[in-house]
Amino acid sequence: MKNFSVFEHTALMLKFLALLLLTLTFFACNKMEHREDAEESQIELFKKSVKSDTITVYEVDGIILALQAIGTEEYLPDDTITLTYTGVALQQNVTFAQKEIVRVVYGDNDLIDGWKIALPYLRKNSSGLLLITYDKGYGKNRVGVVDPYSTLKFTFTAQ
Repeated sequence: MKNFSVFEHTALMLKFLALLLLTLTFFACNKMEHREDAEESQIELFKKSVKSDTITVYEVDGIILALQAIGTEEYLPDDTITLTYTGVALQQNVTFAQKEIVRVVYGDNDLIDGWKIALPYLRKNSSGLLLITYDKGYGKNRVGVVDPYSTLKFTFTAQ
């Protein structure tokens, strides 16, 4: 049996650590690709599902807003919007908000980016579906039962 010198032992340990790092990087990249593929698939399914019963569809900067009813009156700055919504994290198919009612002030910044993007397209008494990609939703963070990198779908009514 061969005795390894400290130098040889260190060199072997560094090779092992390099191989381990390469393996972990490979799996992380594959996981990210899988997440991106899943999100693209969900976006395409969403687009197909909303065409039949939708009046108008907006696809803007990481969101898809499918309006099924559109009111005529616009919101003005500082108007209070009452939103009733149900939120679903699509990757896990888990409902994280069931018939939540929230009041927001139009122009308020205390919302996730997807809602900030969508609000200017809403009119009073509008309803529909809103799909928000992970980067405009909760991003890389876990929020309650919502996993990181989750695409969010909201069914909503704005009053």
